[in-house]
Amino acid sequence: MRAAAKNISVMFLCIVSLFMINLTSLSAQTSEITDGVDYLVTTQNADGSWGDDSTTVGIFSATVSVTETFQLLKETGIQSYTEAVTWLESQELTRTAYLAERIRLLSDNGSDLDKLLSYMDELSLWSGYEDYENTIIDTALSLQALKAIDYEDTETIDKALDYLTTTQNTDFGWGFEEGDESSVFMTSTVLKTLLLFRDTYNFESEITTAASCLLSTHTPEGGFGTTPEETALYETALALRVMTKIKPDPM
Repeated sequence: MRAAAKNISVMFLCIVSLFMINLTSLSAQTSEITDGVDYLVTTQNADGSWGDDSTTVGIFSATVSVTETFQLLKETGIQSYTEAVTWLESQELTRTAYLAERIRLLSDNGSDLDKLLSYMDELSLWSGYEDYENTIIDTALSLQALKAIDYEDTETIDKALDYLTTTQNTDFGWGFEEGDESSVFMTSTVLKTLLLFRDTYNFESEITTAASCLLSTHTPEGGFGTTPEETALYETALALRVMTKIKPDPM
């Protein structure tokens, strides 16, 4: 998961596109957006996926990102989108993060949800696989999936959200697991999760402090990075997307 967050160029293109879409009216597609869609269509693999990474994580993550871009651009009627959904639905997934992403993207209330819930431990937390030790990343992504399908078990959601807020580091960020050093990727991921539940839970303190943590990682180059000397492309795009959802705007 750590490597996948940093080395997928197609995913970075899509995340930047998603950020720009938040700032641009979907009803007035610019030539740049049209060209971007054309680029994504022409770079799609024959099997409906995207990416040329040698590992499944790279291809799956890139395909999720491109498919979500099509959804936000309302390009769900094109053949490339249909082929992407078919590819995603055909994958035999066992990892929590993959299941959560497919549920969030395709609103799967069936076998994916059953499997995801079976991975949950007695504390309503998730690990990467069934019967593994719980992690912040898998719990955050699982909560995003449950929110996407309006999952109604509030007790489960309460416990998982409490875990996220109590594992916030002293610098107000998060790592992949409890006790890990804070990273831009994980702080942005958990912050995105908390923002999804902002209307029903009071997370203003956690949101404000997490935003300050992200701002502290702003690099001289203008991006974001876990260290001031290192601007990370994917993390910068992800952080920007999250920051645009915080009101009042801390930027």
